[in-house]
Amino acid sequence: MRDAETAPRGTTVDIAAELERLSRLRDSGALSDEEFARAKDAALGRAGARSDAAPTDRDGGSLGQAANRYVTFQIGMSVVGLVVFLVVFVLVFLPRLNAFPHP
Repeated sequence: MRDAETAPRGTTVDIAAELERLSRLRDSGALSDEEFARAKDAALGRAGARSDAAPTDRDGGSLGQAANRYVTFQIGMSVVGLVVFLVVFVLVFLPRLNAFPHP
């Protein structure tokens, strides 16, 4: 696993290292709880958000709503794939199966 110095900016490792650094600064007294909360929000990309607030996606909805949209998309694509499979099966494979002589 790469350490924080070699990880690309914005990766999980980089964010985790930044949060650890902020935690050490707060524990040493260099940061107040309010300063820590603001710095943590900035590190997590939640500008202007409180640390105890629910995270949001870029459209302003909650991450739960984004997950629901993704699951709905996946279900929709599965249905489309099933319909395409059935159409190809009925129009291509079934006629060819009937072409073989039966014993």
